[in-house]
Amino acid sequence: MLGTGAGAYICPPRLEPGDLIGVIAPSSPQRDDARLRAGIEFLRDAGYRVREGEHLWDRHGYLAGNDHDRVSDLNGMLRDPEVRMITAGRGGYGATRILADVDYEAARLNRPMIVGFSDVTALNLAFLSRSGLVSFSGVMPGVDLWQGDGNDTFGMEQFRNAISGLSVPWEVPSPEGVEPPRMIRPGIVTGRLIPVNLTLLVTLCGTPYLPDLDGSILLIEEIGEEVYRIDRLFSQLRNAGVLDVIGGLAFGRFTGTEPKRISIDPLGLDEVLGHYAEVADVPTITGVAYGHVPQKLTLPVGVECRLEATEKRSTLTLLESGTSE
Repeated sequence: MLGTGAGAYICPPRLEPGDLIGVIAPSSPQRDDARLRAGIEFLRDAGYRVREGEHLWDRHGYLAGNDHDRVSDLNGMLRDPEVRMITAGRGGYGATRILADVDYEAARLNRPMIVGFSDVTALNLAFLSRSGLVSFSGVMPGVDLWQGDGNDTFGMEQFRNAISGLSVPWEVPSPEGVEPPRMIRPGIVTGRLIPVNLTLLVTLCGTPYLPDLDGSILLIEEIGEEVYRIDRLFSQLRNAGVLDVIGGLAFGRFTGTEPKRISIDPLGLDEVLGHYAEVADVPTITGVAYGHVPQKLTLPVGVECRLEATEKRSTLTLLESGTSE
């Protein structure tokens, strides 16, 4: 058994109009402050109240301020029962630096909805492991919400559905005009859905912030890593025993993987993913609309899910919504 269990998982209440959303920067600063401001206005226009973290706009190199201030903003939101959702302005790098100082007990008691992806994967997994709290992997205001009426309609629909409470069972959709998921290895399996960024998942191996992955369905995405580096990351999952215990595997979007080195011949991404699907020897699908793309899903982290991988049907179906009454 991997990671440290936290007993039965708990879900945050669904978000209601007028609820208070806290916006923080647990990782990197914004590339463009105007985008984050526009994303915050989008949330306000949608009928929510918004509180900005005291250090939301801080900068310290590639970090959004020092570690103490970033985790202070997060803990302040976790400890305030009025804050019903906490979202990161963007990802980047830095969340792993603050994991040891997060108030996981406050998260367990107050059950805020925590939303973000990419580097926020570290927090998603840590809250599941240390608090038993289901969070959401998906859109962030400085990345996906800043265009207002120009926001991607599929991404916005999935975000709204997720935070307001899905009606389950709910089959994970694909954007219109996009090829749906396809089978790599056949089978049908049920387990807890764990949507992650590959690098952050690997980073948490061997730490107390990795939840129990026994029987889980891993949904994996990545950006900006050449195929040989993706290969290395998956080999670490194999060597750490992760691929021995999971029940199913799903691949989201892998973007920015084009080779930059020209002195050696690269392997294709599909070949590498197929290799590790064979190593895991579990039902596997590819092409899920999850990752660093505008047309992205927002998905709960830790809920029961069914993966079907057949010639006729390859899909994920959520059996729990990730929210409570």
